[in-house]
Amino acid sequence: MKTISRFALFLSIVIVPSVLAMDEDGWASTYESLSAFDKSNVFYGNRPGYVKPIITNLSTILNSNWVSSAGVPQEFTFEAGLPFAIVPITDDDRKYGDGHPTIFGDNDKNNDLKLATDICSPEAIDQFGACPVVNGNENLHGLGVFTYPYLQLAASYYHARLVLRGMFLPSISELRKFNLLGFGLQYSFGHFFQHKLPKAAQPLDVSLMFGYSTSGIGYRPDDYKGQMDLDIDAFTINMVVGYRPIKAVEVLMSLGYQYASMESSGKLTSTEDPMEEIRPSITVKGDNGFRFGLEVAFQIGSLHPVLGYDYVGKSAFTTNILYFKQTSESSAKSDKKDSADSGKSE
Repeated sequence: MKTISRFALFLSIVIVPSVLAMDEDGWASTYESLSAFDKSNVFYGNRPGYVKPIITNLSTILNSNWVSSAGVPQEFTFEAGLPFAIVPITDDDRKYGDGHPTIFGDNDKNNDLKLATDICSPEAIDQFGACPVVNGNENLHGLGVFTYPYLQLAASYYHARLVLRGMFLPSISELRKFNLLGFGLQYSFGHFFQHKLPKAAQPLDVSLMFGYSTSGIGYRPDDYKGQMDLDIDAFTINMVVGYRPIKAVEVLMSLGYQYASMESSGKLTSTEDPMEEIRPSITVKGDNGFRFGLEVAFQIGSLHPVLGYDYVGKSAFTTNILYFKQTSESSAKSDKKDSADSGKSE
């Protein structure tokens, strides 16, 4: 019976490509690509490995650029900017399982005729013995990097720092919704120990940073009605060590953990063929785990650019060029006066 089932599946792939809307150039159709999010689609669905590179790259973007310095001053300080991360899409993002294409993968025409068991749901194996290999999406295959900017604001006082970030876009063509909200908390500990260190080591500072982001993306392709929603949650916690060899430059190193997940929902129905219905329903986790970061921060008046490198299972580059930091002069003078008065009283 399994032999017959596999033969029937093979015939269905070869004989009825028009029904399944296969792309003549070998690329996956919209229906095939988006069905990967649908648990109920036994033939093409329930393929977290196929779409995992989306959340893998988003997690790196959302968990970066939280820190502009290891030290948080005692004076009231305000920050604002448009940081973003640049995440290269590598060969690892284009393959999964036994070398099968992801949604970023290639368009090998031979894949239309291949069957696989290592990427199939148990239901597909029970019913068909295997399932078809789906090629990459033509538009996503052309992406070389993953990135987008967001507005970030921060305020600090007495060595504690609060960070807020966000980005909202209106409905534009196939993108029906995009929003991003996040908050972070940082506290530096250098003021507890710096005065006890040798003079050469006193520019050293250490802080603890936590950041959380949530993002919602709505998508409706052409010739479909309804919408697919992707809800993303990401957080990171890091120990940040910084050292200033000169006043205008600080070298930062961060070590920590990051996590991200993507939950899909909604409903899409083809306007050309009502039988093509997609009900996104899978949850996919990113490459969660150890995180390493190395940044260099500069202080040029109020301009505070930060350039860096992150590694969380893959490499990424953080750019925080348009970033501004301003310390309240009145607060600084007041704190200096209180410190001087305290010294006199002693």
